[in-house]
Amino acid sequence: MRRTAALLGSLLLAASVTLAAQAPAHAAPARANGQANTVVFIHGWSPDGDANCDAYWSAVTNQFTNAGWTGDLVTFGYYSGNTDCDILFPGDTMNTSIKAVGKALANELYSRYSASGVKVDVVAHSMGGLVIRSALTEVAKGTAGYPPYLYVEDVVTLGTPHAGATFAGWCSLTLWLQCKEMAAGSSFLNGLAARPESAMGTDWTVISSFDDGDVDESSGVAMNAQHKIQYDADLDHTELRTATGSFNARYWHTATATTWSAWGTRVGPLQWAKNACYYHAST
Repeated sequence: MRRTAALLGSLLLAASVTLAAQAPAHAAPARANGQANTVVFIHGWSPDGDANCDAYWSAVTNQFTNAGWTGDLVTFGYYSGNTDCDILFPGDTMNTSIKAVGKALANELYSRYSASGVKVDVVAHSMGGLVIRSALTEVAKGTAGYPPYLYVEDVVTLGTPHAGATFAGWCSLTLWLQCKEMAAGSSFLNGLAARPESAMGTDWTVISSFDDGDVDESSGVAMNAQHKIQYDADLDHTELRTATGSFNARYWHTATATTWSAWGTRVGPLQWAKNACYYHAST
């Protein structure tokens, strides 16, 4: 009986240690407006399996820098052919599942920031938005191999195929797994949470364009984000991360409206991304 009691006590102690290890050792960071957060930039799918992270994000990072952003601007790459990336998931190819890339991102964010109580913002283009959405989905579910929590205050996606990419049909013929996962109705897309949030909550802004030939305007905003922006024309898939200036656009803030705003001249997607990261709840 004493042996059984001792064994039970050991199991209870082990369970308590495990639970303690998975719980944050500190309070979640406060949500606040400001320009001091680290911003992590995640590039999109590449048919060549490469991307120069600095060049890919130069227009956006210039927008942040010129606006006086004081936090670090960090790029995340996930192809073996990537260059000039601050964080790189080595050995990845277009046959590596988006979920695996999201897992690598989640663990990097945790070890570099969240474990120390540091919050980050994320700006993602195209498939990059699915990478962060998958990461937050699986962390929230407590999936094995993922960190116990993350602190991601804001996420902005630019031309992300939340409901599938128009190019996924033809590129899936190559048998590239990432293309198959971006096809409308895929098991991967169906497994994503409608609006995954980190342990401190996460404010989502999704941006699309009617002139995007790779991700149609409805797919680019097809998630339960707090903020949705659509551009009428003049911005293709690439220009959602490169174009400066003002454009005809409409918006929908789900907390304050029941439908889209009227069309009008608005700031471009780069400025909107910066604003969304500045405000802890962009309006």
